[in-house]
Amino acid sequence: MLLLSVAVNASFDPDEICGLLSNGTRIKDPRACNAWITCIDGVPYAGTCPDDHFYDRNTYSCVNSTSIKCISSNPCATLTDETGFAADPYTCDGYYYCNNGTAAHGVCQTGYNFNPGTNDCIRGYACAITMSPDSYCNILPDGVFIKDPNNCVGYQLCWNAQVLSRECPDGYYYNALMADCDYSSNVNCTETSTTLPDLVASELCNQTGIFVSDQSSCNGYYYCGTGMVNGKSGIVLQHGICPNGRFFDESNGGECVPRTNIACNYNNCVGLASNKIALVNVVNDGCHGYTICQGGVSIGNGTCPNSGYFDELNQSCTNETISFAACATS
Repeated sequence: MLLLSVAVNASFDPDEICGLLSNGTRIKDPRACNAWITCIDGVPYAGTCPDDHFYDRNTYSCVNSTSIKCISSNPCATLTDETGFAADPYTCDGYYYCNNGTAAHGVCQTGYNFNPGTNDCIRGYACAITMSPDSYCNILPDGVFIKDPNNCVGYQLCWNAQVLSRECPDGYYYNALMADCDYSSNVNCTETSTTLPDLVASELCNQTGIFVSDQSSCNGYYYCGTGMVNGKSGIVLQHGICPNGRFFDESNGGECVPRTNIACNYNNCVGLASNKIALVNVVNDGCHGYTICQGGVSIGNGTCPNSGYFDELNQSCTNETISFAACATS
């Protein structure tokens, strides 16, 4: 059974991501299949492929649309016809109906997932999502470094569909413009640190090999690993941070999910760009209000007029019903 509701679009900030990349880096624009962005001095410049061609992030070229799989936050980007169904790239049970450029969102009933082959909701259909459109591995060419915005010494890269995290040696910061480690005195970087609680690994982790919340932030988590504790083998906590735009969800062994997909009672301004103001939904208020964020912290709040709803993804108030998990009433 297919049920349609209001459509929403994922948020991608080319200005923010270009500030984390070296000069001249070209990346795929995840909002479309045929578009790319070149970062020049931190400023994004857009380009598009000709008709019937998609952009290939690894070859920096436009290729025939039938020769490459496109993962886009625009659910209708891969459709060759003007109308039809497309799978929601973020959830297994979601889908879109595309009609002349307008996408209406729908969700299958509980226990059913959307099958893009039959354009129907099927009970127990295996989820085919392997990568989010916002993943660095869908945007960056393999092997290209990007600065970790939450860590002065950190940087990340994509390799074989995995996002790998690395750190510079002691005394060095990562310099995004150089795409290399540099003397800390040469890099303008201020860490927004969070004091982590004194947690006992054995109480936090009921087994090894899982990820759990760090219990102090929306985007922080621990990996429950194995190591030596007081001379004996035991559980060791390894801290990590979700990529920008994603919060940690402890269910199902733990994963980083789009920030609108989970309610977080910690600072939900964390991870947002420090050079501009952004608005985020308020937890448990029915999606009517918003928090004003700058520099990763709240600087104010507001409510949409006329009982309207706030859409964090589009950064605006709307009369259409918004029901993100991040702000839904519990």
